[in-house]
Amino acid sequence: ADSAERDVSGTEDLIMAECADENDGGEENDDLDTMEKNLEKAKEEKAELDKLNKLQGGGGAAPTENADSAERDGRSIFIGNVDFSCSVEELQELFNDCGEINAITIPVDKHTGRAKGFAYLEFAEKGAVEKAIEKNGHLLRDRAIKVVNKRTNLPIWQVLPTRGRGRGRGRGFPPPFRARGRGGFRGGRGSHYHPYY
Repeated sequence: ADSAERDVSGTEDLIMAECADENDGGEENDDLDTMEKNLEKAKEEKAELDKLNKLQGGGGAAPTENADSAERDGRSIFIGNVDFSCSVEELQELFNDCGEINAITIPVDKHTGRAKGFAYLEFAEKGAVEKAIEKNGHLLRDRAIKVVNKRTNLPIWQVLPTRGRGRGRGRGFPPPFRARGRGGFRGGRGSHYHPYY
């Protein structure tokens, strides 16, 4: 009888241990599920933040961003001699037949709020730029506009050549500022210095 009771109590202990293990496993699975859900949420939030950052033009100028900028500039035009009171709608109406327009920018003076007299226009397709350039000299508000490809702006250190430190005469200054000759009075009683006569 004692051995039968021991066997029953032993099997009960085993069953309870298995149930406990199953419960622990269930809790671990629940924890794993919540962690995966949190990870998915974090990925979605990061994607939204990246999208907002890209829209606002934030972040460092990575090589891919520079390539994107150059590609965008290839689809854009510069419009000069634009009337100061010209609106975005007028420019859109003028260039609408060239192709689909992504953006029109009319820069304004930050102090006065007055337009600067030029504009940038970005097309969806690169082929539209050639059609738009054909409108060079077109009259807009009785002014002949200038239409050319938009150039890609580069930082000054990429445009100007580096001079290095150099040695000897000139020391890196451009030609008009290079020192020449011996200079003025150097002292002594030479034949060139006569203070009293």
